[in-house]
Amino acid sequence: MKIRLSLVILCALLICSMLQAWLIVPIHATDTPTQPLALTLAQNGQPEPGQDALLTLSLPTVTLAGGFFTLYYDQSLFLLEDVQLLQANDALTLTYHDKDGKVNVLIDAMQNVEIQGALLSLRFATSEEAQPGNYPILCSVPSSSSFYVLGEDGSAQDVPAGGCQSQICLVSPPLPTCPARYLACQETNPADGSFYVRLCALTDPDATLVRGTYGFLCSVTDGDGTREMTLGGSPLLDRIEGGSKIYTAAELGGNVFTSTLSLPATGTVKITLTPYVRMDDQTIYAGTYTLIYTDGAYISTSLS
Repeated sequence: MKIRLSLVILCALLICSMLQAWLIVPIHATDTPTQPLALTLAQNGQPEPGQDALLTLSLPTVTLAGGFFTLYYDQSLFLLEDVQLLQANDALTLTYHDKDGKVNVLIDAMQNVEIQGALLSLRFATSEEAQPGNYPILCSVPSSSSFYVLGEDGSAQDVPAGGCQSQICLVSPPLPTCPARYLACQETNPADGSFYVRLCALTDPDATLVRGTYGFLCSVTDGDGTREMTLGGSPLLDRIEGGSKIYTAAELGGNVFTSTLSLPATGTVKITLTPYVRMDDQTIYAGTYTLIYTDGAYISTSLS
């Protein structure tokens, strides 16, 4: 009787062990994330309309064997020019197809690979007709099986992932400034109770000189009060060589703006000058310079 009972107990233990082994399913080399993968899209830099927009798609650190997602963007204002892998892993491959503002992206590998952070770079050409502002770009994960990892038995195990929404931000171009960095004043010897100041441009060596109509907004304050005037209207040469120089009419054949002021040689005279250039139906200005003369002698210059 004892022998039979022992055999029954032994058989029961063997059956339990077999059942336990049968019920354990091999999963995969690494644990499946308990939270869905969070894909993120971030823009690099702030392009103006007409300049390329660069974005980076990133994943948290995760082990995958492949993934599939879709990007949606405004094809009337943007054109996808390039997509590149940022992961230095030879086992990972990239395939994408872009049509009508819809980009299908597939990353694939023959084995599990670890992905850390930035996964893809995307470069979009932007239309010069686009207005500064924010334009949405959507990343969609079509199904629960879009991302997967290989189990120990080689089977694909789903890795849950969620899409994301970002934007392409275009900024306004910087306001242009008049390329005249400073306005020089050259005085003559006082005579007949007055002195003369000739105004001409002093440019920065790195300034890009443009063709247009140059001049100065000017005010003169002396013992008789303040007089407002506009000096100018002469076109600048197409190109002027040798920056950081005071240009005079004689040196440039008379084709650059100069003006001469006759001022009293007694007391203090304050001259304020704001250089400007008119081109393409707009007027752009440089900073305002204030020059002080006392009894016909130059004292100082300040910029505001």
